[in-house]
Amino acid sequence: MRLSKICVALGLGFIGVFHGAQAQHKCGSDQYHQHLKQNDPSVAVAEAEINALLKEKSLESRAAIYTIPVVFHVIHTNGPENISREQILDQIRVLNNDFNLLNGNRTKLRSVFNGLAADCQIKFELAKIDPNGNCTEGINRVYSSAGVQMDMTTEKVKSLINWNYKKYLNIWVVSSISGGVDGGEVLGYACFPWATNATRDGIVVKSDRVGTIGTAVSSDSARTLTHEVGHWLGLYHTFQDGCTGGDQIDDTPPVNGTFVNASCPSGGNSCTNDFPDLPDMWENYMDYSNGGCQTLFTLKQKSRMHGVLTNGSYPRAAVVSAANLIATGVAPGSAAPVAAFTSSSTVICAGQSVKFYDLTCKSTPTAWSWSFNGSSQPSASVQNPTITYQTPGTYSVSLTVQNAKGSNSTTKTNYITVLKAVASNKANFEQSFESGDPTTFTTDDKFMHSSPTGSRFVLENTTSYLGSNCYKAPVTTGSNIGNTYSVTLPSVDISNMGALTPKFTFMASYCQPSVDVTDVLRVYVSTDCGATFKQIMERSGAALGYNGQVYTSNFKPTKTSQWKVMGLPSLSSIGLGLNTNLTFRIDFASAGGNPIYIDNINLGQYMAGVSTLGEDLQIMEISPNPSQANAKIVIRNTKPNEEVVVELLDLQGRKVASIFEGQLSESTNTLFMSDLSLPTQGLFIVSLRSSRGQIQKPVIFGK
Repeated sequence: MRLSKICVALGLGFIGVFHGAQAQHKCGSDQYHQHLKQNDPSVAVAEAEINALLKEKSLESRAAIYTIPVVFHVIHTNGPENISREQILDQIRVLNNDFNLLNGNRTKLRSVFNGLAADCQIKFELAKIDPNGNCTEGINRVYSSAGVQMDMTTEKVKSLINWNYKKYLNIWVVSSISGGVDGGEVLGYACFPWATNATRDGIVVKSDRVGTIGTAVSSDSARTLTHEVGHWLGLYHTFQDGCTGGDQIDDTPPVNGTFVNASCPSGGNSCTNDFPDLPDMWENYMDYSNGGCQTLFTLKQKSRMHGVLTNGSYPRAAVVSAANLIATGVAPGSAAPVAAFTSSSTVICAGQSVKFYDLTCKSTPTAWSWSFNGSSQPSASVQNPTITYQTPGTYSVSLTVQNAKGSNSTTKTNYITVLKAVASNKANFEQSFESGDPTTFTTDDKFMHSSPTGSRFVLENTTSYLGSNCYKAPVTTGSNIGNTYSVTLPSVDISNMGALTPKFTFMASYCQPSVDVTDVLRVYVSTDCGATFKQIMERSGAALGYNGQVYTSNFKPTKTSQWKVMGLPSLSSIGLGLNTNLTFRIDFASAGGNPIYIDNINLGQYMAGVSTLGEDLQIMEISPNPSQANAKIVIRNTKPNEEVVVELLDLQGRKVASIFEGQLSESTNTLFMSDLSLPTQGLFIVSLRSSRGQIQKPVIFGK
């Protein structure tokens, strides 16, 4: 920050961070740093010492670049936060472009700042050797029993995994970050180089701010991590303490506040006390401007970062040392190579392809020899082959690598699972749990647990919607916080449905313990045999609870009115009609609220709880349909004097009106719609329910 008189008083108060400031960098590093200083006075002492040392640092002339080994710890519960390898590689690309002045928008720097943009000569590479000396891709996927949200004050997620901070830049990828200003959103935060220790050092970032592809928010341009790495290397915000503060940098004009440059104003000049008086440098990566506007680190920022990397009193110097680059595999060693690999997927449909990635470490191979059991292409000699599998089964993969120092082989048995491209199960597919826990089945209708032991659905035989059993995520009120209960259903072929509307619905029973606590139900679908999943539904709070829920702890349903229909009444509307292979996954994320109960899963033409057996026993017809005031419901019943309930439901399973409740005394019973007060138009469901099952029929009011 260039001032007529440099002020080095650093009051690191937290910046206000609000949802309304869209497409802006919102960083928690200041608040996090303030929290560390309050709990550990030595942090402030170290900060003052390193600032004094760095102030004397002059811009170095360096031919080589500093290389930083990086590891991404992806903390997930099989949701969208489990970002792809490609998305992480894209982020590495952006970091290397930004720190080496190769970013495509560098030509947009305003002329007033010509000559200040720096090639920082800092490179980032995914680590190739882990702390135990094994080959790695530099990406750890950790299923988290602590949830996927990082709390900046407790940082429980960091205890799940962290690598030696003197060897690696740890980056934790999470779904969200809490501990910020009330109502605000934090996108990332970093540990300054003078505040490190073995468990906390590194950067935390939201999964949707990594890279520019996949789940990434496009407006960010992947600059959240560029910004946070700047902090990790000792840079402050350009707006540090406004016009009278200081970021310890002489060639960055002062900025008066956090979001004054949010929209990158061409003539913006929030501070006029600098000399010479320059406009705000919203192009700087350490501002809170739109990521697409940011283009540079300055020469003095480069000098400060290099000072951090060369100061032996702080761990950053050890990270970029020549010995550490060999130890972490980013620089080739002189030993024989050690073979290792990973793949784009381990579960595919027959006829699909898998991309294999060579992760060989210790030295660089000059030759690769792959062996693919079960593939029509049984071998390959390129580094990263793409292989197609046509026949269902489970297959092994082997890799042999070699160079002048020697050779090495590795085999992964039962590594690739190839499933039928056309699922064996057909619509209408039902599961009422009356035959037991479907994860124990040995037939094609077997369910699979998708979460670890301790966070799994269980069979419940003391309550149900219909019958005796249901499925339950056994959350206990006040505990199990952060756990996700996940189960994957068997693949189903719905291509036999023709013109019928395919539905995926189930009955669910849930109640919040209080208005402030709610768990979350999510539904995902895969069209590639479970290789990838897309979220298609989410419910929480009142939308998840049964109609008219009464808050209670450790809820258990005792009557049918405490159940409601969940799911999608039309798969065709989201492009899934007539698919030959649909795989659904149901997740329940615990916030320490209540268990959820699931029953009568139905994939096909019927809504949840509808049985084809029930269709044979009780026949319900609506005519005409679309209906007008003279429409009628005809019920043909095979059981005399059976008690039934007939209701009109909306597409979310909520009761709109009662049509009939009582005994069906005749074999053919007619209910006239003209006798009822019903909607004048719209699509609804007529539901008939008895002790033997349920039938649901769509009805359209109006023409």
